[in-house]
Amino acid sequence: MTGKTSPIAMVALIAPLVVLIAGGVYGYAQQLVNGDVVTGMRTLGAGGVVWGLYIVMDGFFLAAGIVVMLSACLARLFGGRRLEPVARIAMPVAITCFLGAGLCVLADQGRPIAALRALSLFARPQSPMFVTFTTVTAVCLFGSLVHCVLARRPDLVEYAKRKSFWQPLQRLLAAGYAGTLAERYRRAKNGFWMSFFMVPALLAPLLALAVMFTVRAARPLPSAALEIASFLLASGAAGVGLLLVAAGLVERTSGQEAGLGRIARGRLATALLLLVSLALAASIASVIVGLAAGEPAVVDVACAMLSEGEALLFWGELACFLGAALTLLWEARRGFRRARRIVAAAALAQAGALVHHYLQLIVWQTHGLPLPYAPGTYLPTVAEILVGSGIVAFSLLALLPAVRLIPFASVVTETAGAAPAPPADWPRRLITALWALGGGALAAVGLALSARVGTEPVQDPILAGSPLLFMLGLCLLVTTGAVYELWPEHRRARHTDA
Repeated sequence: MTGKTSPIAMVALIAPLVVLIAGGVYGYAQQLVNGDVVTGMRTLGAGGVVWGLYIVMDGFFLAAGIVVMLSACLARLFGGRRLEPVARIAMPVAITCFLGAGLCVLADQGRPIAALRALSLFARPQSPMFVTFTTVTAVCLFGSLVHCVLARRPDLVEYAKRKSFWQPLQRLLAAGYAGTLAERYRRAKNGFWMSFFMVPALLAPLLALAVMFTVRAARPLPSAALEIASFLLASGAAGVGLLLVAAGLVERTSGQEAGLGRIARGRLATALLLLVSLALAASIASVIVGLAAGEPAVVDVACAMLSEGEALLFWGELACFLGAALTLLWEARRGFRRARRIVAAAALAQAGALVHHYLQLIVWQTHGLPLPYAPGTYLPTVAEILVGSGIVAFSLLALLPAVRLIPFASVVTETAGAAPAPPADWPRRLITALWALGGGALAAVGLALSARVGTEPVQDPILAGSPLLFMLGLCLLVTTGAVYELWPEHRRARHTDA
C-alpha cells in the first residue's frame, strides 16, 4: 500500500485476522493437549483418513504459490515492461502462499518440534516432509524472497528516502544500488537468468505434489495420468485466480497505478479461461475413466464421487469451474474490461480447485484402498477448521508488513534492456561461478547422504543432519544471483552513466 491509510480501516482489516489467529491458537492447543483425537483423522483402513484438511490446504497453498511464482518468472522472461506488474504483485503473494503451506504441514504433525528435529537429522528423500522442508523451503520460499528483493531494489532506493518505520530495513536492502548503467545491465541479466532457472526449480516440487496427491497402488496408468493432469490444471487455475484476486485488491487499496493494467489483466484472464476449461474437462474425464476401469478400488472412488456423500462436493466443483469459465468467456467478448467480474470468476476458480484437491486426497483414503477394508468417512472438526482459518489469517497478516516494506506500486521505470554491457568483470564472474558450484556440490552431497549412500537403507545416514546440508546447498544455489548482482565492482570495471 502507498500513502497513508486510515487507522479505522487498518483496525477493521487487522482485527478479524487477529481473532481468527487466536481461534487457530486455541484449536491447535486443544490438539496438542488432547491429541489428534480432536480432529477428524483416524486410522487408514479402519474407517478413517491419515491426511485431512491440513494436507489439503498444504497442497492448495503450495501448488497455487508455485503457479503464482511461475507467472512472475514467465512475465519477466517474455512479457517485457507490459507484464512487469504481474511479477511485482505475484512475488509477495507467492511467498505468502509458501508460508501458509509450511504452517499447514506443521499443524498436521502431532509433535511438530520432534518432527522438525527428526527431519533435519535423518529424513529420507522419499518423505513428503523432506520435500516440504528442504526443496520447498529453500527453493520456493527462500528463492522467491531473494528474487523479490533483487527485482525491487530500484523502488527500495526511492522508498528508503521517505521517513517511515521501515526506512532502516529499506536502506539495508537497497544498499549500494545507484542505478548506474553497469548495475542496470547486471540487474536485467540477473533477472532473466534467475527467472529462467526458477521455472524448472518450481516445476519439480509441483510435479512431486501432483504425484503425492494422485498416484495410488493399483490405479491404471490412464486414470493416474488424468488425475495428475487434473491436479496440475486445477492448481494452475487456483494460482492464476489468486493472482487476479490479489491484483484486484491491490487496485482497490493502492490505486490503478499499482495494479496489473488492462493488457496484463487480459492475458491472465485468458490463461485462466483456458486452465479452468481444461480442468473442468479433465475432472469429468477422470471420473468417466474411473467408472470404466477394471480395478474395483478405482471404480469405488468414481462411484463415491457421483452417488455418495462426496457427490455434492463433486458437483459443486464442476459448478465452480463452469461458472468461472462462462463468466470469463462472456468477458472475453468485451475485451476483459470489467475487473470485478474477472475477480469473481477467479474466486470461483479457486473454490473449485480447493474442492478438487479435497476430493482427490480424501476419497481415495475412504473408498480407494485396494484391500478388503470397509468404506470410511471424514469430516473436518471444529478444531481443524479453527486451525486452518488461523493459518490463513496469519499468512494474510504477515503480508501486511511485507507490502509496507516493499509496496506494490512501482516508483521507478528503468529501461534495463537498453543498458550497454559493461567491461568484463572477471572477479565477479569467478566468485559467482564458485558460489554456484559450491552450492551445487553441497546439495548433491546432502541428497546422497540422505538417500543412505554409504550405508544400509534401514540405517541412519552416515552423517546426521544430511537434510540440512542439502537445504543449505539449495539456499546457496538460489542466492547465486544475489552474489552476482551485489558483489562490489572493481574500479576498472565500473561503468556509469558518466
